[in-house]
Amino acid sequence: MNTGQSQPKPAHRPLRIGFISARPLDDPNHLSGMPHSMATALAKLGFEIVPFITDRPTGPTRVHRKALNRLRTLQKQLCVTPIRKWLDDRAPSKTRRRVIDPVTLRSIRIECQLAELERLNQLPDAIFGCCISSSLYALETNLPIIYFSDATSYIIRDTYPGLMNRGEAHIQTLHQVEHTSLKRTSSAIFASPIVRDSAIKDLGINPESTHVVPMGAHVTPADPTVIEAPTPPPTRDHCDLLIVASDPIRKRVDLALDATEILRQRGINATLHIVGPGTPRSNASTAAKPLGRLQLSDPNDRQTHQQLLRDCHIQLLPSLGEAFGIAPIESAHFARPSIVANAGGLPFVVLHNKTGLVIDRDESPVAWADAIESLIDNPDHYRDLSRNALQRARDELNWDAWGHSVAKIITETIATQR
Repeated sequence: MNTGQSQPKPAHRPLRIGFISARPLDDPNHLSGMPHSMATALAKLGFEIVPFITDRPTGPTRVHRKALNRLRTLQKQLCVTPIRKWLDDRAPSKTRRRVIDPVTLRSIRIECQLAELERLNQLPDAIFGCCISSSLYALETNLPIIYFSDATSYIIRDTYPGLMNRGEAHIQTLHQVEHTSLKRTSSAIFASPIVRDSAIKDLGINPESTHVVPMGAHVTPADPTVIEAPTPPPTRDHCDLLIVASDPIRKRVDLALDATEILRQRGINATLHIVGPGTPRSNASTAAKPLGRLQLSDPNDRQTHQQLLRDCHIQLLPSLGEAFGIAPIESAHFARPSIVANAGGLPFVVLHNKTGLVIDRDESPVAWADAIESLIDNPDHYRDLSRNALQRARDELNWDAWGHSVAKIITETIATQR
């Protein structure tokens, strides 16, 4: 099936974008809120958004998902090696089918929807989606495809335990799917230079078709006008730290806790506020204040998150691996700097000694404690970081800025292929 023949666009009609997503676009929790925020940003600029939902609505209830998340967290904490790795390589042909069959089905669903829209003379002018390599693999269409991602399968393989614990047959099939899918794209947009570089080097994408556009924050002030920089710096009597970690192992909650406890040993009244499941140690520590998981779709959770971002002096993100890192951007919108590891896209999100501090990911908790203490002892430096973080968040790291940059790429891509 080859759907999506170009149709003339009436002069009065806005550009129509087919937006691929596994879940409904009004779900602010899916993929950390990226599809929801992107669709909202493009709609604000006048694009007509046509959802292409690839996964069936049936699935685990919210309660079941919470239970599954908890089981996965416990598995990581106990360092259990999944039996899947052994099964992946024992039966590579079955492993390949387990990957290829569902991604092919997603492509077929999109083609069916395109065929119906073509029958109604309502085809979109282009296809767009975030992290949609699993939907493009077998898709046949003449429509331009604009692809956005904050990672590649190669980056995920090297930094995310969930993929590191899979067999080689599974990993190589994912690489093949992504490589094939990217060949179908007209323009490819990446959230950071490190991801674009991986797409060029590892997946062979044409550099001339690539762009870098940073993402925005999902949790921002209810009223941005009340946020002023600089914000009050931490002191030895009052130092509130924040870590947002859905994966407490990869994001190293316990290292952040170690640094907090070292600060306390130095006479600094430091507390680590933890958003996410935490670890057995952090959940029992007097130096930590666990908040559990906060859902973006829950107004009370969102308000709690906003208050944390406003009150906590510094956000920590000592991740072993990070494709991009939205959490530090959220702190920046509240004029709060972050201290992050030099993993993945984090040095692009947080500019060292300008909007925060960047530490080598191999450094010890002592180095993290030293970095925090340096901002306590040098409040002027903290104030400079606060001003710069807020300014960059308002200028670059927001969904309105993202929307304007991506809208230009979409419009130019459509014009080029007509």
